[in-house]
Amino acid sequence: MLKTIGDDIAKTTSSLFFSLAFLYQTKGPIRDAIKKLQQDDDVFSYGISDRDAGGLDVAKPTGKVVLISPQALAKNLPQPFKAEPTGGSGVRMHHKFVVIDFDKPTARVYMGSFNFSDVADTSNGENLLLIRDRRVATSYMIEAVRLFDHYEFREVQATAKRAKKKLQLQKPPGKAGEKTWFEEDYTNARKIKDRELFS
Repeated sequence: MLKTIGDDIAKTTSSLFFSLAFLYQTKGPIRDAIKKLQQDDDVFSYGISDRDAGGLDVAKPTGKVVLISPQALAKNLPQPFKAEPTGGSGVRMHHKFVVIDFDKPTARVYMGSFNFSDVADTSNGENLLLIRDRRVATSYMIEAVRLFDHYEFREVQATAKRAKKKLQLQKPPGKAGEKTWFEEDYTNARKIKDRELFS
């Protein structure tokens, strides 16, 4: 099934969302198709995969991949938040799904216990469903964005801490001609796609 799914991912025309536990362990058609799409400015992609180091690889829509620490929100949390458990990466993200073109009539979702790996494909007793339904695809897209935002916030916070800067909202321009923080949303090809896809 891996080649079949990889070929389908390669046919993505609008957007790709994925949350794939154990993807870091598996080389082959799935990972190759995802990496190729992340270089295509016409396709919007969001995705995460856990890593054996105990963190997450987050693929930003800019194409940049960052490592997320699961312990990033373990201390100094404001109420009502509490420190998170610090077990293995599977405690945090065990999802396995791929959403293709949620905003098109051809929307589809691959999901199940299937790990999108050679072992899942040939040895384990896994289940894999392909659902061709735009409403279901949209629901899974929302979950993918929720997961992505959940972990990207940790990366943003960790970056600010390393740079010894305070994480705070940017202010609108105060003077005529001053560059706005949102200018890149209208000049960066991937951010344009992001803005248009969700508008």
